[in-house]
Amino acid sequence: MRRFLPFLLLAAVASCGREPLETDDAGLVVEESDLGAFARASQLYFRGNLSRARDGFNVLVYRFPDSQLAEDAGLAIRRIEQDLGSVPAGDSGSAPSRSVEIAVVGLPMNSARISQVVGALQASGWTSWPVLDEGAPDITVVLFPDGLAQEASVAGDSLHAWLTSPASIPVQPGGQMMDAIVPGHDGLVVVIGGDAAVSPRAPSTGSGGSI
Repeated sequence: MRRFLPFLLLAAVASCGREPLETDDAGLVVEESDLGAFARASQLYFRGNLSRARDGFNVLVYRFPDSQLAEDAGLAIRRIEQDLGSVPAGDSGSAPSRSVEIAVVGLPMNSARISQVVGALQASGWTSWPVLDEGAPDITVVLFPDGLAQEASVAGDSLHAWLTSPASIPVQPGGQMMDAIVPGHDGLVVVIGGDAAVSPRAPSTGSGGSI
């Protein structure tokens, strides 16, 4: 899969045209547009700096959520996370804890979806609450701080079971983005976008069910 990613990056950049891009003293493209952010992250990837490349693709996803490159950036983030091993594929020896608090964030226009997801999380044993933010990205993603990768994976699997769309839900480190979205929060952040469609089979606080 990693061998495939460079071809994906090159194809995505080519599909956006050949507009001139400004570069800095290090020869990296300046992040003034979605194409610039994508090209810079791609450069970092090809230079072997995977952590900075991941952060660069995250910049595109959060600053330019409507870009036609956002989906490719999300795929690149997931592949880089696999390469870095940030999200463990197997059991590390300790069970994920549902005592972790989850802030469910989204635009006010997505409040109904957000309330449904909060209810499903609460019915499944999580402590969760909604956060409506006019500046939230309009995408669906699970963000986690250091040390909560397993809990984020469990929450992501639950969302995948409860949502009929999107087809895949990125689970990735939040870093400074979490501080910007929910300052001071040290648990998980679930961002719910307009692409999220909650299944009627999802648990709710009224049903008392869980998944």
